[in-house]
Amino acid sequence: MFKNIGELREHVAEFTGITADSRLVKQGFIFVATHGLTSDGHDFIPQAVEKGAKAIVGESDLAKSFKNYIKVPDSKAALGDLASEFYGNPSKRLKVIGVTGTKGKTTTAHLIYHILKTLGKKAGILSSISVPGLHVTTPDVILLQKMLKEFADKGYEYAVIEVSSHGIDQKRIAGVKFDAAVLTNVAPEHLDYHKTFKEYKKTKMSFVNSAGFKIIAPKKTAINLLPGLFNNLNVEASVMTLEKFGIKRDEVIAAVESFELPEGRLTEVPNKLGIKIIIDFAHTPDSLEAVLTHLKTQTKGKLISVFGCAGERDTRKRFKMGKVSVRLADKSVFTAEDPRSEDIFKILANMASGAKSGGKKEGEDFFRIAERREALAFALSIARPGDTLAILGKGHENSMAYDGYEHPWKDKEAVITLLSAQDKTSAIILAAGKGTRMASLVPKVLRKICGKPMIAYTLENLRKAGISDITIVVGFRKNLVIREIGGAVKFAVQKNPKGGTADAAKAGFEKVNKKSSTLVVINGDDSAFYKAETIKNILKIHTQRERKLTFVSLMKENPTGLGRVIRGENGLITKIVEEKDATPEEREIKEINDGLYIFDKDWFAGNIKKIRKGKQGEFYLVDMVKLAIDQGERMATYTLPDDSEWQGVNTPEQLEEANKKMARLLTTDE
Repeated sequence: MFKNIGELREHVAEFTGITADSRLVKQGFIFVATHGLTSDGHDFIPQAVEKGAKAIVGESDLAKSFKNYIKVPDSKAALGDLASEFYGNPSKRLKVIGVTGTKGKTTTAHLIYHILKTLGKKAGILSSISVPGLHVTTPDVILLQKMLKEFADKGYEYAVIEVSSHGIDQKRIAGVKFDAAVLTNVAPEHLDYHKTFKEYKKTKMSFVNSAGFKIIAPKKTAINLLPGLFNNLNVEASVMTLEKFGIKRDEVIAAVESFELPEGRLTEVPNKLGIKIIIDFAHTPDSLEAVLTHLKTQTKGKLISVFGCAGERDTRKRFKMGKVSVRLADKSVFTAEDPRSEDIFKILANMASGAKSGGKKEGEDFFRIAERREALAFALSIARPGDTLAILGKGHENSMAYDGYEHPWKDKEAVITLLSAQDKTSAIILAAGKGTRMASLVPKVLRKICGKPMIAYTLENLRKAGISDITIVVGFRKNLVIREIGGAVKFAVQKNPKGGTADAAKAGFEKVNKKSSTLVVINGDDSAFYKAETIKNILKIHTQRERKLTFVSLMKENPTGLGRVIRGENGLITKIVEEKDATPEEREIKEINDGLYIFDKDWFAGNIKKIRKGKQGEFYLVDMVKLAIDQGERMATYTLPDDSEWQGVNTPEQLEEANKKMARLLTTDE
């Protein structure tokens, strides 16, 4: 039984570990109950005890309920102190430099680290780029202490830590002794969390004032080593900091000459279009203005900006950022940046209001494109040689947050994929259906899977497969689909809602690029799970074998509601029938048509008009298979072994299945 936290600290080495997450407790651990934003660790003390916690620390009066319980006034601070003690107080064995600020803290932290390394100092860095995680700047307090111990054990002299306001307020840096604190600047940010600018500034200054050396970055500098005034102010702050440790100014400046900006900070993407493509993390009004102002001086042609504003974050900056962008950029494309649980169109409307307040016109000076990949595709389509395309707000980040799910995303990878697309293949997405069994007034392709419309996955897969010419066939509530997906894609309207898949494909064909030679036709409601590599492989087989038609089938244990693939005794396909037209014997077949077709474009053009109405009064695209067979044309089948890359969504229950399936994939990807 420990009487107080001090006594527990003295014996912390006797424990096997320490955590504030009851799920991570193991035999012999210390469990510290903290108050979170959405849950209270005190509620999980019984689980922690059951899993083997030998000491409990918390803020509530629970000593009578739990053995070895110690009450403290601030459990988060206690967690930091205990973690530091558990790992041997590593910050006392290092010279620790913390960098905070509204903008520039990542660059400044990496500058200081680079300078130290260049000058032969042994140093480590913990930043939003170097620490694994999603949307994280400062790691949790236990991981922080563990990593500092690793630095100290390696014989490092210095540790440079990027410190966020959330990290300060949530005491993620508790227990760390900072020899120096650098403040790059302070401007309104994270007011959704801190509520007022006064509180935000107070939080930043509480950290700065806790350190040995206090360095406030200047607003002017004569240094001109990096692109943009804002980056040279970061250099000045780095110089001022290292001078405190006895390093001469001229040595520091000389070391900066070999510095390369961190990933996602004015990162240029090489291309053959004659345009300058820049990716930057700028995500506040001030940083947006600074980056666009700098890029404008470097641009011969037009400046095009693509950015968004995060959901569940400070709403006040959206208007400002929209206004700033249209003032400095010739074209502004407003798009997604971690919408989270917010309606993306509400966010875009806030940004558009700012743009309109500057007297700018939508459709001419600024555009709203909800899907970020489509926004990038659109921006590339309007860029001309000499222009600069600024892709802002995400920088180095590896994911996009939608309604509680983290989807893989990286600006640089997305734009490189778009740049590498070829024009030999066109695609038509069938998205006109209502989805009667979904019992909803929302078009079926707009029903969401893990926070994103299902058709967005189809578009993503086609883009990743290298297809740039994409036409979407719309029908039911077409304006909603156009609003959701509009951008670089083309739209065709199926006028007859009961015309069937062949009628829809025929409508889309009128918009297809005349120069392409291959045509992909795909359903927009069951193709969310395709891998881009699979689509590439199907296209490769189709092209190498010089087929007129290639279609995809799969084996499904329960094929109810799906078209069946009928094969003859020789194994060759004789026909495909929709279930409602199939005989009882044909309905027993497990191989189904999954709705993805690859056509020789000229052959498609000459045969699509030959399709006749089926028994149900619709024109079926599967009848193109029969035409190919009757004509003796060369045809290929790509059979998927199972339905892991396919998911029919015709009912609310199937939509829920799709949601669970995608959630598993996203968790695995992370």
